[in-house]
Amino acid sequence: MSEYLDRWLARKSLALKATTADTYRTHIEKYLKPELGQYKLRELRPEHVYAMLDVVAVGRSAAMVHRVRSTLRTALASAVKERLLTWNPARELQMPKEIRKKVHPWEPTEIGAFLDGNQEDRLIGLFHVIAYCGLRRGEGIGLRWDDVDLVKRTLTIRQQIVQVNRSASEVPCPYCRTVHGGLKFDSPKTEDSSAVVHLDATTVAVLLGQQLRQGDERAQWGTAYVDHGLVFAKEDGNPLVPNGVSRHFEDLQLGITVPADPAKPDGARRPVRKVRLHDLRHGTASLMIAAGVDIAIVSKVLRHSTIKLTVDSYGHLLPGVGEDAADKRAALIPRNAASKTSGHGLATNQA
Repeated sequence: MSEYLDRWLARKSLALKATTADTYRTHIEKYLKPELGQYKLRELRPEHVYAMLDVVAVGRSAAMVHRVRSTLRTALASAVKERLLTWNPARELQMPKEIRKKVHPWEPTEIGAFLDGNQEDRLIGLFHVIAYCGLRRGEGIGLRWDDVDLVKRTLTIRQQIVQVNRSASEVPCPYCRTVHGGLKFDSPKTEDSSAVVHLDATTVAVLLGQQLRQGDERAQWGTAYVDHGLVFAKEDGNPLVPNGVSRHFEDLQLGITVPADPAKPDGARRPVRKVRLHDLRHGTASLMIAAGVDIAIVSKVLRHSTIKLTVDSYGHLLPGVGEDAADKRAALIPRNAASKTSGHGLATNQA
């Protein structure tokens, strides 16, 4: 098993996104090889897989157990295709139920308070664009000026910057030809992620301000500035580290407050709820839903692969969806006025 998993990953990685290959590698090195590596491939049985998953489950979520099992199932599916196995022992298993967490992003007042309270921070423009446009972290960090049209008020998602485990085989940066340890310029997450995003006037103004700020930094660094064409970068032009940006976002939340009672803006205040950077993207969805934007449009703006993904993620934020659907359904059936109340009258008479 240990030999097979190494061979499978080496071959499979050629066609995988860097982050996916990194996840597979972590699962193999941390769980699969230590628990299953000693078995002969043909000797592997469901009970061995269950024992491995029991180890994974200690102190970890059901989602993690599912992900590790998925990696093993995918690897063994290739073994079946190669006729090394006649069946996949990781396929038909009784798995713990994975409960999808409902997202509860910031309220509009919290988003506004965070952005207004950190106006002097050099990365506030990045957080603004993510919040207003629904970008993923890697898409915001990887955004290039060549893909921004401030006249037409659009930006195009063509790449992302992802963070992977450092290795000796890292590919040099396509812009400066050096290796940024653990950072990779990659294509967007999915084919649907590559798309044009329309900008509001406020975001255009923020990006114009970012151009001026970056111009000042370029002048200060002079010939030491390493131009990658990035909209948001380190002071010297090099790419930002995704995990570092997330930590910085969490630090900026400290000290930001909003009214405890929205109806009393001058009353007692409370700290904003602690959220992840990715929750700014969720906030974009909640704002559009609150504004009455059709869920199909929300799905398109977020560049989800299917509308089902959008509904599963944000359906609970849609106010009155069930009641509205019931009324519209009933309105399609032609009834006369007497018939509409006959059922109630009959029930009253029998009582």
